[in-house]
Amino acid sequence: FTESKETGEYLHHKLNEHASDEVLFFSSHGGLVSGQFKSKATARELIKENFDPNYKSQSDKLRILISTDVLSEGINLHRSNIIINYDLPWNPTKVLQRVGRVNRVGTEHRHIYIFNFFPTAQSDDQIGLEDNIKAKIQAFHDTLGEDAKYLTEEEIVASHGIFGDTLYKRLNSKRTYESDDGESGRSELEYLQLIRDIRDNHSELFEKIKRLPRKARSGKVTDDRNVRLITFFRKGKLKKFFMTDGNGSEEVTFFDAVDLFQCEEDTMRCRITDQYYPMLDQNKSQFDFVTSGEEHELAGSRGGRSNESYVIRRLKAKEFRLHPGFTDEDEEYIRQVLSAYAHGVIPKNTTRKIKRAIEREINPHKVLGLLKNHIPYTLLGFKPSGKTALPARREVILSGFLAGTGSE
Repeated sequence: FTESKETGEYLHHKLNEHASDEVLFFSSHGGLVSGQFKSKATARELIKENFDPNYKSQSDKLRILISTDVLSEGINLHRSNIIINYDLPWNPTKVLQRVGRVNRVGTEHRHIYIFNFFPTAQSDDQIGLEDNIKAKIQAFHDTLGEDAKYLTEEEIVASHGIFGDTLYKRLNSKRTYESDDGESGRSELEYLQLIRDIRDNHSELFEKIKRLPRKARSGKVTDDRNVRLITFFRKGKLKKFFMTDGNGSEEVTFFDAVDLFQCEEDTMRCRITDQYYPMLDQNKSQFDFVTSGEEHELAGSRGGRSNESYVIRRLKAKEFRLHPGFTDEDEEYIRQVLSAYAHGVIPKNTTRKIKRAIEREINPHKVLGLLKNHIPYTLLGFKPSGKTALPARREVILSGFLAGTGSE
């Protein structure tokens, strides 16, 4: 499977050189066999003949099927038992749908094999796809229950007898995975395209934006009567928006933030009053509070420290630390986690969750998988390539002062 029609055509061309007449590529436009175009209806019939065990007139002519996600629903493919995700979608629902075409009731195969192509370390450092999709797949396991691993051996699987039908339908609905914001249908790609348009057609404006200093601030009058301040923070790869009206600060979504920042070219910049600084301090404090993971720790409580001691003791235990089944990368990851604890990088709330997850688990591989589920590489500033980074510090990127119609 691939998300791109162009990638599918490339794979068909390359594989056809080695397995002529045995490779079919299918997309919403139709099919390709031996470089010859087939209509959508004809291609679907060929797929059923060769890959659907319930089809009346079966054929063994085709051995390799390449498809975009248009085939991840609607056609049985369980005469086969090997799935290759040549590229991984941002939303893991599509991975489950792909595998569901082959891992079906009625298959004659004892094992289903899934192979995944992950981005290179350099590419993933920019897009963060690997950690994102691993975390979301594990969320499916934890919420719905699964009996198969889709991406890596790190996944912790369990079969849940009963699960919420409403949640299951929502997670598998097209509305959920066709955009980044399932409720409103909005996507961050819209704003990426806007930036590209400015870069390509308004080079002077793009250069001006690029040169904006950290802690940049501006203001405008809004329809709301109250004065508010919205601040964009960054800490390593973590990015969050917080807004306060002077009485309390709360996190807001990306889409709420861009709606508040948005204005017309001729919008006048309003005066920023002395209220700005105490409101900025409120947003800073709330960001630090939320990202510390200590929202449920009571002052003077020893619970956080005891949880941390338990996790460290488990990680330093000889039977875990020297487990012969760990790879060099696994051992380096464990060292980085212990180093992060020594420097106070791991939030107490995260440590509490880890302790609860591993205290009844003795299998070292499952303990490591649970650990990676709660402490991703990005939190440690560590990548499998061996690169490490110092703990990130909080940065104020920009602030928007929203004067309000009721202000002076």
